[in-house]
Amino acid sequence: MRGRLWLVALLVLVALGTVSPERARTQEARHDQLSSRVQHARGLYISGPYIRLHGVDGIIAMVRRARMDTAVVDFKDGMGRVLYDSSIPELARSESGHIEDPRALVAALHDAGLHVIGRIVCFSDRQLAVREPERAIQDNRPRHEGRPWISWGTGGAWLNPWDTRNLDMIVRLADEVESFGVDEIQLDYIRFPVDDGVHLASYPGAREDTTRAEHLHALLERIDATIQVPLGADVFGIQAFWEGDRSGLGQDLELWADHVDVFSPMLYLNAMLEWERERPHRARSLVQIGVSRLRERIGPRPVIRPFLQGFDNGLEEDEWEPGFIADQIRGARAGGADGFLFWNPGSMFGMVQRAMHGPARALSPFPIPTERENARR
Repeated sequence: MRGRLWLVALLVLVALGTVSPERARTQEARHDQLSSRVQHARGLYISGPYIRLHGVDGIIAMVRRARMDTAVVDFKDGMGRVLYDSSIPELARSESGHIEDPRALVAALHDAGLHVIGRIVCFSDRQLAVREPERAIQDNRPRHEGRPWISWGTGGAWLNPWDTRNLDMIVRLADEVESFGVDEIQLDYIRFPVDDGVHLASYPGAREDTTRAEHLHALLERIDATIQVPLGADVFGIQAFWEGDRSGLGQDLELWADHVDVFSPMLYLNAMLEWERERPHRARSLVQIGVSRLRERIGPRPVIRPFLQGFDNGLEEDEWEPGFIADQIRGARAGGADGFLFWNPGSMFGMVQRAMHGPARALSPFPIPTERENARR
């Protein structure tokens, strides 16, 4: 029976005209690549400054104290910094030196038994977009011609997603990071900005015959064809609830499921503070519903591994305690997630560690239902 459920589902969708034969063959061929280690991964985000201060031993100790098995390591971060000595010429001035030897770092994490995810921030870039403003999203105000547009949300400049030079660079960057031996590539900020200041933004080279979602899907297809390890994407939490690309982010997750192996919706309560405010376990509810709705839409093959909130910003004082961490994990399990990741911008995970030695101790790894296990074989 191995693989039969997945194959039958694909054949039904082909017969109904919902999925093309070519797309069916692509999904059938790729599902074998998702190992049990990928399916079960649970881990922590590791920033460049944390790596520089604490080194590989500090990463290993922190992940182990949290009773997890995965490190999400920054290689290009949200500040536009490239954390290692890159061979990509336009990124040379963005290098921070936080990682002296990326291959040795990944090898040491592997020797410690950790799963290593290489995180790459794509279009939010405070450095390259300022150094080479012709590659940036442009400010369309009078007397601001040629200046980068500055996001009201992130406070930084963005690379123009329509500029082919930026797309080529991201493909090369994913290929380079894979060469260090990482187990997965994870793309973040693979989207268009949507904050309140976008009415002041213009996009040289934008195409009227292609939607934003189709355009980013083509980029994912290129990266998927270039790398051999699973491809993951961090996506806006709200996209887990919505079909299509209602907000203009360019993130159509049903469309992306052709090429994205691992979806990590950022299901942070602080981003949805009005969510069931009077409900005692509202963080659990948010994560459970977000994961389950996403699962209904993208089907059984892609891994859903949400980023959960590992920071106290936006929470009531009595909410920030180990039970809050445990509730999010319970929500992920109940919603049908495969594993989970925790985000803290400074990689400070003391509360997560307390939870994993307390109320969340018995909550991982997640079981994989038999029918979904079969669907991946």
